Amino acid sequence: MTKIHCIGIGGIGLSGIAQILYDKGAEVTGSDIEDSPLIESMRKKGIEISIGHDSALITSNITKVIYSSAVPHDNAELLKAKELEIPTITFSEAVKEFTQNLYTIAICGTHGKTTVTAFSALALIAGEKDPTVIIGSTLKEFNNSNYRVGKGKYFIVEACEYKRNFLHYDPSVVIITNIEAEHLDYFKDLEDYKDAYREFINKVPEDGFIIANGDDEEVLDVIKSFKGNVILFSTKQPNTDWYIEGNEIFKAGEKVSKLELKIPGEFNKQNALCGLILGQILNIDREAILDKFKEYSGSWRRFEEIGEFYGIKLISDYAHHPTAIIKTLHATHEKYPDSRICCIFQPHQYNRTKHFLPEFAASFKEAKYVIIPSIYKVRDSKEDTDAISVEDLVNELKKHKENSFYLPEYEQIRDFLKKHRDDIDITFIMGAGDIWTLGEFLLR
Repeated sequence: MTKIHCIGIGGIGLSGIAQILYDKGAEVTGSDIEDSPLIESMRKKGIEISIGHDSALITSNITKVIYSSAVPHDNAELLKAKELEIPTITFSEAVKEFTQNLYTIAICGTHGKTTVTAFSALALIAGEKDPTVIIGSTLKEFNNSNYRVGKGKYFIVEACEYKRNFLHYDPSVVIITNIEAEHLDYFKDLEDYKDAYREFINKVPEDGFIIANGDDEEVLDVIKSFKGNVILFSTKQPNTDWYIEGNEIFKAGEKVSKLELKIPGEFNKQNALCGLILGQILNIDREAILDKFKEYSGSWRRFEEIGEFYGIKLISDYAHHPTAIIKTLHATHEKYPDSRICCIFQPHQYNRTKHFLPEFAASFKEAKYVIIPSIYKVRDSKEDTDAISVEDLVNELKKHKENSFYLPEYEQIRDFLKKHRDDIDITFIMGAGDIWTLGEFLLR
């Protein structure tokens, strides 16, 4: 039997391929630095997972080691595997191996990848294509998992650009949601970031497709030299291949259908349109897709309404980039007009906070209160952590929003919400780190 060990198995991508390989019959073990609900769910399936990294976990009977790109090169398990001459590959390389004989659909972009991946999967399920999927969150439609094993030839993957990881994939279809400077701890600047996308789309074969945001100048710049099939979507230009205005969908200028969604936000209409276009490329009935979309209520930590605290509606959200924060808060006022919002935001990475400090500070105009409990440290150097602090961010925030506070303890946040419960309607628990545990704390 194939025996695979996964270093960093709790990561949202690696956990997906680990479980797919397990479901396909491989013996899978793993390790990570901390426990999580995702790790616990894998344990319940029968995957043995250790907390903490230890070279003793690597034994000579292991066939292959798969590791997250976040794992440092001097990781004890990785070094032991190389010492024993066990093949070691990254998560992205493992996906490439798995998808050699599959029709790969890759969803990329700075924002919206998870939701577009969800809509794409739903479109193919509506067409009985039975896809295999790896997604950056958990879906109710996947039994609250972040993956789906199908019997069809289609594979849908949320393609991460960090460290140019997506260049390992061989996609037949690429969907590009948008492009903004991101991951500046790795990329030199926006142009370097765009070069990675240019390299990626050039992997699409002549008979493949690129589905791209026609409203995004950076996307248009990236795809302008591509010679294959390009399908543009827009919310601003009626003469685009696909156009959506309000809830009306137009194809080549002709009204063809109507979109009905449970989740709010203009950006989510674009996300759904991407899934619809993909389904149309694959000759799936349009109305069957749209009927499926009506049922979709969102994924874990994407505008997820988790309960109430002293009459305040709690929403957990993954937004961790200034643009995503602005769009999420705006979508809140679309769904809940005149709502008074408190946003508890945990920045993800000192490096990102440093690079986007002015943009973060200006992102919360549609909130009444802003609370910063901490900065989530991941992949940060000492230079990064020395360059910026929570206090720096709060001081910058106060230039735009006087009601900005540094409250590092969950008990302090709880007491603040209780004290101000009569002038707060909605509280966001926002960020890509471990801030989601605040929701559990408040509800408990």
